[in-house]
Amino acid sequence: MALLALTNDNLAFFKRSLRADLPAVGSSHLSEALAAALGSRTGITLATRTRENGAEMPPLATVDQAAFAARLADLGHRVATLPALDALARSPNLPDRIWAVFKDGDRPALDAWHGECQRRGIPYVYVRTGRQHARVDWDWITVNPAFDGVACDDDESKLVDRLVGAIRANAASSPKAKFDVTAFSGHVERLLLENAHAHRPTRSSSFSTTP
Repeated sequence: MALLALTNDNLAFFKRSLRADLPAVGSSHLSEALAAALGSRTGITLATRTRENGAEMPPLATVDQAAFAARLADLGHRVATLPALDALARSPNLPDRIWAVFKDGDRPALDAWHGECQRRGIPYVYVRTGRQHARVDWDWITVNPAFDGVACDDDESKLVDRLVGAIRANAASSPKAKFDVTAFSGHVERLLLENAHAHRPTRSSSFSTTP
């Protein structure tokens, strides 16, 4: 499952895309189904959750395709083919991405993404792809220092243990994968290309490692 930063721009992007793909479903029902997909009971609850946390450190939500389909069915819509919500969350057109993907060696693009992360105060997380393998890097260097304590709200060693556990689980099908990780930075290399999306550590009020 993909992770989505709950910002007004991201929710608007999702709603526009869903309206285009599901023209027979009314706007209010799409809002309710999207809320369910993002772990909220109602569209109002989702809007309140987004507004209360602000734009600088928005909460993250796992995108649940099954919950989206179930809520649509509850509202009387049985759609044969639904849009892939994970694909929307990973779209390069998503306004407030929490990661970026580049070809190996594309230094200008990496520098531009670093500047974007610094402007938004989010972790510097990116995927570099080669011919057969990918590498995922993350670093808190671009995060507002006021949030430095978030990574240590538990205990740093416990947090690293959780990170390592998630990395090992996600890399199970990439036998040559290697990683180096601390609570604030790290990387996973020699991942199979199809596994790279499962290794994008980011931060919220509860640190998450499996977008």
